[in-house]
Amino acid sequence: MNRLAAALTAAVLLLSSASAAHADAPGETPTRSRTPKRLSTAVLVTLAATSGPLAVAALGESCKSDACAGTTGMIGLAGLVLGPSTGHWYAGEGVTTGLVLRGAATTATVFLALRDPHLESPVVTIGGLILAAGVMETGILWDLFTLPRAVRRHNRDLDLLLTPVVTDRAAGLALAGAW
Repeated sequence: MNRLAAALTAAVLLLSSASAAHADAPGETPTRSRTPKRLSTAVLVTLAATSGPLAVAALGESCKSDACAGTTGMIGLAGLVLGPSTGHWYAGEGVTTGLVLRGAATTATVFLALRDPHLESPVVTIGGLILAAGVMETGILWDLFTLPRAVRRHNRDLDLLLTPVVTDRAAGLALAGAW
């Protein structure tokens, strides 16, 4: 029952931290931040958001109670699933391919644990867990390897300008920016 309470607590905290959606009238949409992003900051944010919760989970191993160990384990899992995407969020991206892969791997792991809690069919369960671990690792590596591209894309979109140009002899469009 303690694990169920910890899972429900984590779900409530996650849902309560989400902001409410709202819509702006046409033409009143606020512009996004026009500041360039740094790759070093994106990497540091990713490393901190991933390694910090994992360190908390490692310290939770020394807990004497199941409630403490379960809570720190959930914090570590949240860091493992969400942490590698924080650099992409810093660069202005939303849901990443790596996040989807890690979410699918976590869902598969929970499904396998609930389906066969006593390991009665070990070939299917252990094979599925190995596959889920591979998908989890692929999701982590995917976000780490595509992080520089996300920062470059944000900065590239930042420095592109298309404007009309009219002279006494001609009219046209001018494209300016930094590539």
